[in-house]
Amino acid sequence: MKLSRFQPVARYFEEPQIEVGEGILVPDPKMGWTLVGPLGDKSANYDINIGIIGDASSIEATRNLIEKLNVTSYGKDRTFLHIAFPGIGKLRIRLNVKGAAQIDGESLRTQMEKSVSLSNRIELFSLIVEEKIKALLDKDPSPELLLLAYPKIVDYYCIEGAIGYRGMRRKSSLEKFIEKERRLHRPLDTFFGMPSPALEAFRPTDLRSMIKIICMKYKIPIQILRPHTTSPYNSEVPNREDDATTYWNLIVALFYKSNRLPWRVRKLMADTCYVGVSFFRDRSDPASVKTALSQVFSLDSEGYVFKGGKAITDENYTLHVTKEEASSIITQAITQYKSSKNDQLPRRVVVHKTSKYESYEIEGFKAGLSEGITLDLVAFGTRNLKLVRWGVQPPIRGTMIRLPDESVLLYTNGFIPYLGMYPGPRVPSPLEILQHLGNSPIDDICEETLALTKLNWNNAKFCTKAPITIGFAKRVGEILRNAPPDSDKYLQNRLKYYI
Repeated sequence: MKLSRFQPVARYFEEPQIEVGEGILVPDPKMGWTLVGPLGDKSANYDINIGIIGDASSIEATRNLIEKLNVTSYGKDRTFLHIAFPGIGKLRIRLNVKGAAQIDGESLRTQMEKSVSLSNRIELFSLIVEEKIKALLDKDPSPELLLLAYPKIVDYYCIEGAIGYRGMRRKSSLEKFIEKERRLHRPLDTFFGMPSPALEAFRPTDLRSMIKIICMKYKIPIQILRPHTTSPYNSEVPNREDDATTYWNLIVALFYKSNRLPWRVRKLMADTCYVGVSFFRDRSDPASVKTALSQVFSLDSEGYVFKGGKAITDENYTLHVTKEEASSIITQAITQYKSSKNDQLPRRVVVHKTSKYESYEIEGFKAGLSEGITLDLVAFGTRNLKLVRWGVQPPIRGTMIRLPDESVLLYTNGFIPYLGMYPGPRVPSPLEILQHLGNSPIDDICEETLALTKLNWNNAKFCTKAPITIGFAKRVGEILRNAPPDSDKYLQNRLKYYI
C-alpha cells in the first residue's frame, strides 16, 4: 500500500519574554526576580501580612520555614533550571506574621482516630479551620493572607492515608431495581409512577476544596502547607523539590495571592481578552456536567473564574456549551475586562476550549460580542501525535508543525535553549490546536499560546505545557465539583482563591 505524502509547514517561535522590575525583559521568572525583583518600582518594598493556622508543631515548623526564606538557599545543581533562592530580603519582600491560631493537637488526634469516615474527618477539620480563620480576622490588624500548616495527623487521615469510608454516593434501592429490570429487558412502562430517588446529603471528600471554599466565604486567600513542605529536604528520599525550588514556588504564590502581579508577558495584545472554557462534573447532580468555568485573562490583570450552567454532549459524548451559555460567557468576560480596565472595551476576544466548536456555539459566542470587537475561537485537543528530532534531545519548545487538515502541533514543552536542557521526565508531546476560527493569523495564535504558558503565578517554573486559560481548569474544576450545594453564594471570581 502506498501512503500519500505531504509537505508539512514547520516554524519556530522564539521564547516569549516576561516583564519584571520596571519593564525589564527576561525569559525566566527566577532570573528576572534575582536581578531586578518583581514587576513594579525597583525601589518598592513589599510587605505581606500573614496569619498562620496549625497545631503547635506545624506552627513552629512554619515559623522556621519563614526564617529560612530570609537567607540564600541553593538548588540541587548550579544550572539555570535550579537557580539559587536569594532570600526574600534581596527580593524586597517581607513576611509579617500578624497572628497564629493554634489547634489543640491532642484533641484533634483523639477525634480523628475515633472517626471511621473520611467525610466526617474532613468536615471536623474544616469546622476547626473556620473557627481559627474567624479568630485571626478579628485581630487588628488582620492578615491579608493565611498559611494553613496541616498537622501530621490531618495529613495522614485526610490526605495521605485517607483511610475509612469516603462517603461517596451509593446507588439507591430504586436505582438498583431499575438496573435489574433493564438487564431483563423490561418495557419502560414498568417504571411509570415510580418516585425519583432522593438525593443523599452532601459529604465532603476533598479537604483542599473545602478549605478553599471556606476561605472564599471570608474573602481571604490561603496557602496550604503540607508537613513535607516544612520538613528538611532529603535528597535520598525526596518527597518534595529541593529547597531553592520550593522557596521560589512558595514566595511567588504568596506574592500573587497578596494582590500583586509577579510578572507579565510580552506578545500578549494589550487590548485582547483571553477566555478559557472547560468542564467539570457536579457532585450534587451526578447525571450532569457543568458548562464551564471560564477563566479570563488580559495583558496586565489577574485571572478571573466564572461558574457556568449545564453542558451538553453530542453523539460522540464530546462536551459543548449551549448557544445561550456561549453568549453569557462572552458577556461576562467583557464585563469583567471593562471592570479591570476603567470601562475600556477590548478590541478582540480569544476563546480557548478543549473541544471543537459546533455551529450553535459559534453563533452564541458571536452573539455575546459588543459592536467592533473581533473574535478568535481556538480548540485544543489530543491525538497522541509526537515528533522525533534528530539527535538525543526532543523537539525545541516553540516548534510548530501545520498539518494538511489545517490543525497545528505546537511544542509548548520540550528542549529549552535558554536552559540548555529539557526539564521533563518523559518524551514531551505537543499541544494540539485542532481548530481555529477567526481572522488572526495562526502564527499569532501560536505565539499568544506560548506566551500564556508563562502566566502560572502559582509557582516560578519557566513555563507550563498548557496555556493558563485552560491550564488551571482541572484544579479549579475540582474545587467547584467538591463544593457544598449551598456554596455558590460564597464563590469568588478571582483566581487567587482557587490556587
